Amino acid sequence: MLKKWEILPIKSDNIIDQILINRNIDLKNKKRFLDPDFVKDLHDPYKMLNIKQAVLRIDKAIKKKEKIAIYGDYDADGIPGSVLLYEALKKIGLKSIVFISKRQEGYGVKKVKLKRIISKKIKLIITVDLGTRDVDEINWAKKKGIEFIICDHHEVGKKQPDAILLNPKNPKCKYPFKELSGCGVAYKLVSALAKKYPKKIKEYDLKWWLELVAISTICDVVPLVDENRVIAKYGLIVLQKTKRIGLNEIFELSQIKKPQISTYNVGFQIGPRLNAPSRMEMANESFWLLATKKSNRAKKLASILEKANKDRQALLTKTINQANKQVVKNKIYKNKVILIAGKNWSSGIVGLVAGKLVEKFARPAIVLGKGDKLSKGSARSIDGFHIVQALEESKKFLTSYGGHSKAAGLTLENEHLEDLYSKILEIADVKLKDSDLKPKITIDSIIGLSKLNYRFYSKISKLEPYGLGNPKPIFISKNVEILDYRLVGADKKHLKTSFKDREGNYINGIGFDLSILTKNFKPSDLVDIAYNIDINEWNGERKVEIRLLDMEKAKI
Repeated sequence: MLKKWEILPIKSDNIIDQILINRNIDLKNKKRFLDPDFVKDLHDPYKMLNIKQAVLRIDKAIKKKEKIAIYGDYDADGIPGSVLLYEALKKIGLKSIVFISKRQEGYGVKKVKLKRIISKKIKLIITVDLGTRDVDEINWAKKKGIEFIICDHHEVGKKQPDAILLNPKNPKCKYPFKELSGCGVAYKLVSALAKKYPKKIKEYDLKWWLELVAISTICDVVPLVDENRVIAKYGLIVLQKTKRIGLNEIFELSQIKKPQISTYNVGFQIGPRLNAPSRMEMANESFWLLATKKSNRAKKLASILEKANKDRQALLTKTINQANKQVVKNKIYKNKVILIAGKNWSSGIVGLVAGKLVEKFARPAIVLGKGDKLSKGSARSIDGFHIVQALEESKKFLTSYGGHSKAAGLTLENEHLEDLYSKILEIADVKLKDSDLKPKITIDSIIGLSKLNYRFYSKISKLEPYGLGNPKPIFISKNVEILDYRLVGADKKHLKTSFKDREGNYINGIGFDLSILTKNFKPSDLVDIAYNIDINEWNGERKVEIRLLDMEKAKI
């Protein structure tokens, strides 16, 4: 067994009801959860604090024919959000100049970019997925005559910028759902503009733009519940029919089958390609790939993204190996939080490395690229340790920081690295118990292999789309025999196997990165298995299989 198994108590004989209960979803909302309605289940945008002021300010910009700028973050949340605003503003008669921040400059609004914007005599900046914590920069620009509308979803600090702040996490905001993505907040602004300009932005437009909002919602790993579930569910339908030539080029290069697009395709194939240019020191290619109407340009940009993604994968593998060596050699994994720094590690890669360390060692991780004077990096965390709050308590050692409860970016002077780590460990000693640091699998239900058929899979599929807050269901089957296994993949890390129960039911499956299990198990062993249910499609035939997550010796 690789992880601790937590089997949730049985509270219903109905498997769908049981899974919904496991996710803390009130069964009164079952129909709404399983079959959300685009019109009824999206909240009124005018419930968001300051949105009326934002619409009025944009209306003023139209009437005065002002030049405006969109200032978007560099990831698969800020970029789709910037495209959304660019297209929506164009429909109501506002041309905008788009600035995508550079990952190498660090997260947030930067004076160097503001000076460029000021030089173009722009009067209004609308941000996407950043701005909430950039108080000094925004207040500086305000004195230069620039006004701001901030579309953001990051944690709000004690000080707020002098701007029209659209952020459901603002303590003063009574918006009924707090977990929108940055693009999701921009979508609420666009939805409010649609009410102001119904002849220019129609419901038709709002539905087609959901593909952009779905990409951001899935890739930024916000909970896929409430309004986000509506966005993801309908956004995936739009992606299956997308007219964006840039997205269709990505689908072709990554061999994505449009009719079967899922959260997996968005999170692990589309998102990484949109993120790749910024990780490899390019900024605007992903924006223009999504926005372009020209086929030749789309092909060229998609090829750039594909190459950048391959380069990113190679650099990531190299950096992960270096990071793992540092953690193991210095026994940093024994601490409640991992903090490591590498000479000139790419700021585009360190967040992914931190995520891998969290996955491997089951504890928060901060990974920094160390420059001559400054270290810039990313943090990823676990349940029970709010990383931004920890950084807030450590802010005297930081130059800048911001993010969510489980992900953050930070910059500090090299001389404060040890001070920061000591403070973070001090906080972790209070916040985290040893039991919080043990990797675990949460089991939704115990079922027999006889259940594993297409009918059962179809029933479970009603719970899609899966994501944070609604993970893919995990089941266990007990006392089954290993019929056979073999190692597959270029590096032989994956375990292809098959199982049979006492009644003669059998199932095939694959366990990614589970080659280690061959050390403890052999064919004919009786085991308990933990898994997801999947469909394997080959030569036009669809078969139910399992994705093996863990295995332990059967308790007979």
